Amino acid sequence: MDQNQCVLMDQKKQINLKVEKATFYLQGQIIEAFNEKNEVYYLFFYKHQFLTAAKAKKLRRQSYIEHAFKEGIIFNSPHPLVDILLSSNQPLQKVSFQPLLEKLDKHYSPQEKASILTFFESFISKKRLFTEITSVYYEYRRNGQYFSAYRIIRILMDFAPNSSTLKSLASDMNFKKYAALYNQESEEILEKDIIFAEKVFYSQKENDTYFHQLEHLLEQDSRWMDLMALYIYRLTSTPSNTDYAYLLRLLNQYVNENEAADILEALCPSLDNFLPLQQDLLNKYMETRNVQKIFDMIQQYNFTLNDSSTVRRIGTMLEELDIETSHVSPDILPTLLKPYVELFPVPGEKLLYTWVISLMKTHELSYIQKWLKPLKENPKHLQIFGKMNTMERIYNDPDEMQTLGELYYEFKQLDKAIECFSWEMELDPTSPKPPHWLAKTYRDKGMNYESDAYQQLSMDLQKGLSG
Repeated sequence: MDQNQCVLMDQKKQINLKVEKATFYLQGQIIEAFNEKNEVYYLFFYKHQFLTAAKAKKLRRQSYIEHAFKEGIIFNSPHPLVDILLSSNQPLQKVSFQPLLEKLDKHYSPQEKASILTFFESFISKKRLFTEITSVYYEYRRNGQYFSAYRIIRILMDFAPNSSTLKSLASDMNFKKYAALYNQESEEILEKDIIFAEKVFYSQKENDTYFHQLEHLLEQDSRWMDLMALYIYRLTSTPSNTDYAYLLRLLNQYVNENEAADILEALCPSLDNFLPLQQDLLNKYMETRNVQKIFDMIQQYNFTLNDSSTVRRIGTMLEELDIETSHVSPDILPTLLKPYVELFPVPGEKLLYTWVISLMKTHELSYIQKWLKPLKENPKHLQIFGKMNTMERIYNDPDEMQTLGELYYEFKQLDKAIECFSWEMELDPTSPKPPHWLAKTYRDKGMNYESDAYQQLSMDLQKGLSG
């Protein structure tokens, strides 16, 4: 299945979805996806755990889901974090409201249950959700747990701020001291009400102090996907070596090598001038011998290869590349070879000869010359350039067939060399040179009978000249 595809199970019915985007917002993650009829579905997660999904007709204004897609950290699909979120929650089984309530009662605290229920305002009647949340409040109230009851009041204040019932509940004198502490965002409240604390820290995450408080909260809760999302967001806003190093530690700790590379690749377009990331990706591509991606990086980010050790590593990688069997397009190779030829002209020209020999098997001289053009800007004029220029210049000159044939022979184009020597022999039948080269060429082709015949002819012609 493609990266941006997923399957949702509705009882036994399979719904194929194309993932459009995901948002990471507070404790929730929501994926927006479309079915084959272009109907929109939302997949809900709480702290990376799948809850359920719902088909949307219309989203309520000022609802949790609207805030999530306006204020959350958005990743357009395909994105590796979205893939990891989906793959870690298979199978995706849609449940209706009543089984969802049972699931929340079983796996989450009453406060978390109340918070999660606010996710579904656009899909379940607000009245029903309000009733479910207030039932949590009344349970705490009956037990004399006033602070816990007021924590539910704070969730309702975001969910239904204009509710007269809520205003009546909140006016209870038992809550007066808590209300003051919440309004002050006191340290005591931020320590005791983690859901409220996260909301405060997240809303001011541009501030370094609040950012690091949010980071600490997520670390304590082992929410590494949210941490990755947070640091990706921060890096795209204000890149720094410190934040990048933290993201690398997260990747090393929680995802495999390929997933880490995918996440860094997805980040790179947003950090096109951030050299540490580009260098790490380049090293990764060199380790995996990914010639195409090295080329793409150089082209897309104007990445300059001028470090001799890096250029040497790329040169070694290119020397191991068989362009006749590789899926790599020959057109990208001059860009990669150029710095190697400039810094290491001797092995660079040797490699260049090897590649030109391979290319000449399937391409005309005009293509080879065009292919070599970027390399000819090299101030160190290589012998191969002069030879290719000579071949192009004399290609249609009947008086230069012997020279052209010898150059074809040097580049191991034996059939073309034979053609040139045969033509030269017709033009100058008394010269021993063409049959001598024909003998040599046929010998290289393993055609010893023909080689012996031309060798004898060359000797006879030589005797005629000396006699």
